[in-house]
Amino acid sequence: MNTMSDLMHVRATITKKLNIMVRKVEGVTSFVLTGKDEHTPDEIYFVVGTNDPSAIHKILQDLSFLIREFLKPTDTSKSESDNRTIAKYVFDNGLKAQITLCTEDHLPQCEWWVPYLDKNGAVLGFYSNANRKPSDPTTEKPVDDDEFSDDFEDDFDDLPASEEKTPVQMPVTAAEPEPVSAPAPVPVPEDKEERSDKELWNYFYGKVNVAKHAISGGSVIYACETIGELRTLLIKLICEKNGITENYLHSIDLISESHRSALLKTYPAKPESAPMIAALAAELSIFEDLMKKNSR
Repeated sequence: MNTMSDLMHVRATITKKLNIMVRKVEGVTSFVLTGKDEHTPDEIYFVVGTNDPSAIHKILQDLSFLIREFLKPTDTSKSESDNRTIAKYVFDNGLKAQITLCTEDHLPQCEWWVPYLDKNGAVLGFYSNANRKPSDPTTEKPVDDDEFSDDFEDDFDDLPASEEKTPVQMPVTAAEPEPVSAPAPVPVPEDKEERSDKELWNYFYGKVNVAKHAISGGSVIYACETIGELRTLLIKLICEKNGITENYLHSIDLISESHRSALLKTYPAKPESAPMIAALAAELSIFEDLMKKNSR
């Protein structure tokens, strides 16, 4: 019989592995752990969102394949409710997981939530910040990174090609929903004249949230690449502020020492959580300083 401590550990491990899995599935733009006060530790609820209604079926197939291969559920089922697809999994330790797949404009309500992936900012825009939790409030203790396989992401390299996948066949208890239209993400114009301050703020903060969630989810390379994208944008903005309109990377070392020193802080000392958070904070500080000066 599983102790409460064992159950908590399994719950945390499944959450961490799913956080890696969903990032491997094309079309997924958000991933959230949700809950209600009456839920027990052996019930775990996730929301997987997309901005493409037509991708939901394919997302379910790919995610079910990964769950079957790496989490080994003993039972699965699928249902449709309120234009959302609900997949349920039961594991041999007694834990029950439910994944709600939906478009980002049709996220389900909850009493508390933990964001892990939010590419378009839809999760932060929908759920109340007052109900946001920094981590799973049902879990007493997070998974020790030393106990979690560093090779888990590498395991995906051994998966068969997509055409060879045999998705889990789950009984459907209701008709397939009609596609729900979802708003497209706000594009960021390349030309300075076309780029509004509001679009820049939205884009930059959206990318910062992506990086934060990647760091907390253990996706180190993804986080570093996102931090690099933000740095490239900052270099462009700094150059434009100094009258440089092209060859930004060739010109950035010629600007004032204060800007160079600030930019150097945006390079993580190590590909680890604390240094990457520090680099992200440095980028945010530079960006906000630039935007304040632009508004004067």
